[in-house]
Amino acid sequence: MDQIVNIGIATVDAIGKPIDSVPNPKELVLFDRLAITTGGCAVNCAIDLAKMGIANSLVIKVGDDMLGDFVVRQAREQGIDVTGVIRDRDTNTPFTFVMVDSSGERRFCHTMGTNATLKANELNLDFIARHKFCYIGGVMLMPALDGPPLAGVLKAVRARGVITLLDTVYVQADPADWRKMNLPMLPELDYFVPSEPEAVAISGMTDPEAMARFFQDHGAANVVVKLGEKGVYYRDRNGDNGYVKAYKVVKVEDTCGAGDSWDAGFLAGLSLGWDFARACRLGNATACFCIQAAGASTGIPSLQTILDFQKKNQV
Repeated sequence: MDQIVNIGIATVDAIGKPIDSVPNPKELVLFDRLAITTGGCAVNCAIDLAKMGIANSLVIKVGDDMLGDFVVRQAREQGIDVTGVIRDRDTNTPFTFVMVDSSGERRFCHTMGTNATLKANELNLDFIARHKFCYIGGVMLMPALDGPPLAGVLKAVRARGVITLLDTVYVQADPADWRKMNLPMLPELDYFVPSEPEAVAISGMTDPEAMARFFQDHGAANVVVKLGEKGVYYRDRNGDNGYVKAYKVVKVEDTCGAGDSWDAGFLAGLSLGWDFARACRLGNATACFCIQAAGASTGIPSLQTILDFQKKNQV
């Protein structure tokens, strides 16, 4: 059985670039390139791990439709175990139109589809518990699962020895909603790995160290706050902490999937038995490859290629 199971949101992404302005009503805006790819935190992380050469499983919910077939086929072609994928005849597969501007920044138009209907009782706990690591990606976009229901799932699999990790998705929401959806899960997490905007939205703070302490005060064992081009800040259960610098990138092509690729690199490091800081460094290096290609997983190479890059580019 694979060491890592990825659970959470899936989408089909249509990525258009460059799109530097949103059209007004009745206005047409042209762009140069369109790519159709899989997306969503769980799918991105699973594909990134597979491209690195790390076997893993995927648990998502997609429609019994053409887009759902596309997601499952793409995952299967990467060698990912898709036996845990849930199909729904009544709800469409989630879809996102990603508008990437000339600097690589993104805007999204999204229909939640089956991500909105995924429920705790649809998750096979026996299947999840066969893995060493359980990664949850996409909190804030799974309204039927986020919060106490997902906390129950995490508690159940953690009691069976599974190491739990969770990442969120940044959405426009009130601070009360952020806390309602995330705080109940923190006591069931071995690793909480939000981005800086997500961490600010939940904690109401701006200092990474203060945010990490806040999450640990609410139950998370180990915390990483992803800081974009500044790298990451980490704090472990014993209070050991520090910043891990990002690798330099000459040109950012597309930041779509950057956080998910960081999660994949970090998970890879943990699965190899590496210490916290070294796993964070692998996360940074993996994200470095991600943002230099269009698409969430397009630029991810083998693990050995990433390790060779790290040897040549010390940070």
